[in-house]
Amino acid sequence: MKSALASLLLGLALATTQARADFRGKVSVVVNPQAPRAEWRRVPLPGAYIVVFWSITIPAPAHATSTCRYSELARSDEKGEYAMEGPNFLTAALADSYFLAYSPGLQSVNFPAGGSLQSAKDITMARSPLAPAERLSRIAGYADPQCPDKKMRDPRGLLDAYYRTLLEEASSLQVESPRGRDELQSIQAAARRAAGLDKPAPLRAVVRPSPRAIESSSTPPGQ
Repeated sequence: MKSALASLLLGLALATTQARADFRGKVSVVVNPQAPRAEWRRVPLPGAYIVVFWSITIPAPAHATSTCRYSELARSDEKGEYAMEGPNFLTAALADSYFLAYSPGLQSVNFPAGGSLQSAKDITMARSPLAPAERLSRIAGYADPQCPDKKMRDPRGLLDAYYRTLLEEASSLQVESPRGRDELQSIQAAARRAAGLDKPAPLRAVVRPSPRAIESSSTPPGQ
């Protein structure tokens, strides 16, 4: 009973809290990836796309459930820094955050070597060692960067450019396999939706008289 009440109160609070929590981070790139990891050096990375997700675990009698409450897209500036509006303050306080970072040819890595998993506030990227087919699969996984049932916020209008950049790299990989073609087509479809090119055509109402009405109207009077 207490668990259910807590979940209800939490849901009401999340629904009614409007003020947003500012969220900031930075993105760096390793400039000497050939060196041993202990000797890596990094510099700020401009132009990287970052999606941050906020997920909340809600207690329940049988087992806890985790729900993604909010996601937002941003891009790093010339100093490698980015800023987001963020979710409301209560979600920011209760949620765990995780991130997706994308820049052509790069992938996120731990820094320093052997360190703990990086956070969204301090992201390091390095050249991707993946083969073209694996890299294409990774990019295809970036093509739906939002919570399962909540639309991602894009207050800076970056989504179209994000998908175009994904598609450019995916096309350049030239993966000629059934799976590769399917993955490329899925990225193309996402890019078209982001550009507003796949809007459904307006429905046109067609009024058709029923057969019984036609029969009734053709019957001579008095018959």
